[in-house]
Amino acid sequence: MDHIDDQTRHKIREWQVRRLEIKDLMAAHPERVLELTKVLDQMEEEHERILGEAEVVSSDKPVVTSPGGFELQLRVSAGNARHLRKLLEMALYELDGVIEADGEAGAGQAREYPGGMSGSLGAYEYALQVAASAEPCAVE
Repeated sequence: MDHIDDQTRHKIREWQVRRLEIKDLMAAHPERVLELTKVLDQMEEEHERILGEAEVVSSDKPVVTSPGGFELQLRVSAGNARHLRKLLEMALYELDGVIEADGEAGAGQAREYPGGMSGSLGAYEYALQVAASAEPCAVE
């Protein structure tokens, strides 16, 4: 299995923190949304550059899967990288709500939560399976 080098991973984490700070500013200062949206657009270009400079490290270790309480299948189709990232962000937001709602539900039986969306950016669909043995989790 291939993965990116640690330096690139660190750059991406820093980029993600800055992006979240910009989004927080947008929420706190609605009058600056247009200005901050332009900053986010520039950050998308920076993200593409970071990924373009990434060094792929090959690993000889096989992927090991372990039976867990949660299993997610996600399919996303988009016309470009920017739309793909937006769709992934939207799917993650939706899944976060599903997981939080599941945390409020009782455990003890297997559950499945299908979902998805399609629009001008592309489409995504997912199926989240929660095993009967999974402990309810509260999202913080």
